[in-house]
Amino acid sequence: MMTYSLIFLMTLLSVGYPTTLLISPLASVQDSHIQGNTPSNFAQVLKRDLLKHFQAPDDGSITVEYEMLRDIATQSGVALPKYYIWVKMYGQEGIVAEGAVKVAAIAKKKFEVLDYLSIADLAKSPERINQVFPIPIGDKIRARLSRTE
Repeated sequence: MMTYSLIFLMTLLSVGYPTTLLISPLASVQDSHIQGNTPSNFAQVLKRDLLKHFQAPDDGSITVEYEMLRDIATQSGVALPKYYIWVKMYGQEGIVAEGAVKVAAIAKKKFEVLDYLSIADLAKSPERINQVFPIPIGDKIRARLSRTE
């Protein structure tokens, strides 16, 4: 009987509050941290910063294409929001390199590459996948690797 009374009381108290706030009280804090760090022109800034990271200085011969491995940011505590990406670098002869990338969004201005594991790195040391990437992302990376073999 006491349990039903508590459930009824919580239901009455929660009327008018967003469901996400009730389920995860820190959701709004996490969301504000993501919004406060992720550039509004996401695709343009991400492509620019990936190019800057992977291209040799004074060398305009590389282009970059990417695919998100997770559409939303991963936000833990006060750390910067992280995005997980599969990146392909192209040169004049075709694909030069490809692999998995973890980037952090910083101050709505840029993305910083935190980790990059090429296909060769991933094949040589598959245990690194779960050391660098969350398990669901690691599963996507392994599935992608099995398609490239």
